[in-house]
Amino acid sequence: MKQNQVNFTVTAAEKKQIEKLAVACGLSQGEYLRQRALGFSPRAFPPGEGYWRLHSDLLWLMNHAPSSEYAARYETAYRTLREKYFLAGKQSPEEIRVGLAGG
Repeated sequence: MKQNQVNFTVTAAEKKQIEKLAVACGLSQGEYLRQRALGFSPRAFPPGEGYWRLHSDLLWLMNHAPSSEYAARYETAYRTLREKYFLAGKQSPEEIRVGLAGG
């Protein structure tokens, strides 16, 4: 597949803001801008270490639950957390392909 390049000029302040947003979303600047140009809205990762501590604790609890009832409750909490912060507003690879194909 032939690669094409798009160049444009931004101010120093705009460049700094693009860098900040891309880092917050865990993306390169190019990938962040590509997604924005194609109509996607990448989400920033949750701030702070508190989220990751909660994430880690839930995973540990799921693996060390004293009963299947507790395991199910921890799994539900983990799934909710994951969907709210990481999957909300994101499209599947198939949805992206269909959108890019114009269909």
